[in-house]
Amino acid sequence: MIDLPSWLWIVPVLGFLIFVHELGHFVTAKAFGVMVTEFAFGLPIPPRLLKFSFRGTEYSLYWLPLGGFVRMVGEDDPTHPQSFARLSAAKRAAILMAGSVVNLIVPVVIFTILFLLPHQTLVGGEVMVTAVVPGSPAHRGGLQPGDAILQVDGQRIMTPSELIDRVQSRLGEPVELSVRRTSPLGLIISQSPEYAVFETLQVVPDPDPPSLVVVETVEDPAAQISLMDARRYDASLGAGDVLRQKAIGVRIGLVNPKIGSATEPIWNAVPMSVETIWSFLEMQWDGIAQGLSTRSNPGFAGPIGIAQATGEVVDELGFAFVFQLTALLSVVLGIVNILPIPALDGGRLLFVFIEWVRRGKRISPEREGLVHLVGFAVVLMLIFVLSYGDVARILRGDSILP
Repeated sequence: MIDLPSWLWIVPVLGFLIFVHELGHFVTAKAFGVMVTEFAFGLPIPPRLLKFSFRGTEYSLYWLPLGGFVRMVGEDDPTHPQSFARLSAAKRAAILMAGSVVNLIVPVVIFTILFLLPHQTLVGGEVMVTAVVPGSPAHRGGLQPGDAILQVDGQRIMTPSELIDRVQSRLGEPVELSVRRTSPLGLIISQSPEYAVFETLQVVPDPDPPSLVVVETVEDPAAQISLMDARRYDASLGAGDVLRQKAIGVRIGLVNPKIGSATEPIWNAVPMSVETIWSFLEMQWDGIAQGLSTRSNPGFAGPIGIAQATGEVVDELGFAFVFQLTALLSVVLGIVNILPIPALDGGRLLFVFIEWVRRGKRISPEREGLVHLVGFAVVLMLIFVLSYGDVARILRGDSILP
């Protein structure tokens, strides 16, 4: 049996995501009566493996499943009665957005199925405070690193997400936290309940938490934090970076985690899927913000880096996690494609929007084509730069996963 490198799983993963993306464009175009002359899957590099025609559309399959396209009649010429350009701005926008919409639906479906099936999940543990921002609501309320938060307003919590949800629901209002405190030696004396130290503290989550600039000498405590204090909270911060406090100003972790097998009913699985995707987006946004503040790569990767990540996921976590990776890549593909970047769907959508603002007056196809050509060149240059970084990381032997 041939033992293929695990990074090759990126080929079927990206192939599937590209196929459903193009299928979204195709189905929507057909639904609006646009004549589609060709629906192709794969990069159009000879040889073509399969070709057939059905109801006026030619279907093509190429050997490298890392591309695809939907060719419609009259994309710039509205003279044909079934042309794309003849449609209203709203319908053209719907066709252009359809690929990204499908890419955003796919992860909901994948995660819903994973939640419906028996799966290992976190069923309990203890939420531990690992760091506190000086001057934050947590600091003023008496929270200390090493405290285990057991209850919020008398209700038991066992995961960090439960704490975050409870705090976010009470912004600007007093919240009671029941904590188990560490001993003076820094040891948690929970093995003997009669010797454990429990306290009830009160904090008021900040509805508009500040972003504090890290400086050597603090002149404005409302907008700045000293380098020493900042590094107690996050050792990676340096002068000039920005510390984003969050609602109560703590970093938390999970200790003594308990893992069990569970299945979810459909009415729980769907919202849990959406919540999982939203948490992923928040994490990516925080990573981008942190990267900008530290002037470092926030985690962007090119095709080579994505292939490396796929291989590491398969090697370290197992094949089952490929489905989760597929879902998360689908989210990224859907969002990136809808951004107003020339040569992508979002770039074409931008021109439709400009036409709508100008009350039907279109920018000439020549000018639009030039913008997309320049945008395509910039995208290729960005891919080259990211790929250079990916190759350098592989040669150093570094992992792409955190």
